[in-house]
Amino acid sequence: MPFFLAADIGGTKSELALFEQNKNNYIPIAKERYLSGQFSSVSEIIQLFLDQTGSKPEFAGFGVAGPIKDGVASVTNLPWTIAETDLMKEFGFSQVVLINDLTAVCASISVLGDDDLLELYAGTAQKDAMKGVVAPGTGLGEGYLLETGKQFLPQGSEGGHADFAPICQEQLELLAWMQNRVDPVSYEDLIAGPGIPNLYDFFIQAKNEEETAEIHEALKKVEDRTPVIVNGAFGDTPCPVCKKTVEMFLVILGSEAGNLALKLFSTGGMYIGGGIVPRLVGKISFDNMVKAYLAKGKMEALITSIPLLLITRKDAALVGVARYCEEVRARG
Repeated sequence: MPFFLAADIGGTKSELALFEQNKNNYIPIAKERYLSGQFSSVSEIIQLFLDQTGSKPEFAGFGVAGPIKDGVASVTNLPWTIAETDLMKEFGFSQVVLINDLTAVCASISVLGDDDLLELYAGTAQKDAMKGVVAPGTGLGEGYLLETGKQFLPQGSEGGHADFAPICQEQLELLAWMQNRVDPVSYEDLIAGPGIPNLYDFFIQAKNEEETAEIHEALKKVEDRTPVIVNGAFGDTPCPVCKKTVEMFLVILGSEAGNLALKLFSTGGMYIGGGIVPRLVGKISFDNMVKAYLAKGKMEALITSIPLLLITRKDAALVGVARYCEEVRARG
């Protein structure tokens, strides 16, 4: 059975895998993860993977964390440029497809099973209807999937950069405080990995909350404060400020997921992707996030019909690249 190469290329890590064509189970026959910063180009990673697997696939697809135009991608947070024609010449691929990494996550929805999803709110999904995605990670990805018998249209967007809209007095204070740091204030400034320290600092600086000595010392030792803050929200002696930070993060995320559901009329369901929220499963209640998701006033009847699900499969973007490649091959 012929196979193809699928890759998820990001500023922090890159995953490459081989998939058999026309199998429809989307379980890779080989997969490796690499730290992107240890390589000078994506070509180095591809060559290493091909050498390690002894493979020579004819077709390749890449989900890239960055903008793509005319078959050329620029990787955000890395000085890499990836061009379809260059990869075809260098590795002898008969075809190369580049898609945005959030488009890849959207594409994965059509093949994710029950074990890959956690239902946060049931609703009643309509068949062949629009599905929306909000994915907090290093950035805030937003997109959609429209799939019917005749259409397969996954699409990432820059919706995470839309203006933040407060829903309560405390969030109004947050907006005013954030405007002294950045203007305009976007959702990505608050509900992506780098946004979590902003929420934490708001509670410390604007609300005069007291951080624990342990967290204070831990934060001084790291460059990326987000893992310390998130982990500090849990355990036997959680940090109250860290817990409030995570709770506010979830409420704002729920509200924005509801916003996107209304804008897309995503009666097929809303999906939470990205790497942050799955790490919170079993550690915190999602009730307030769901409450914020459903709080849409006159549109209550619509929003309460739309399911909210969490993507728990870690390699969803990689699987989405494989699904997208299959569709390209099938349609010629």
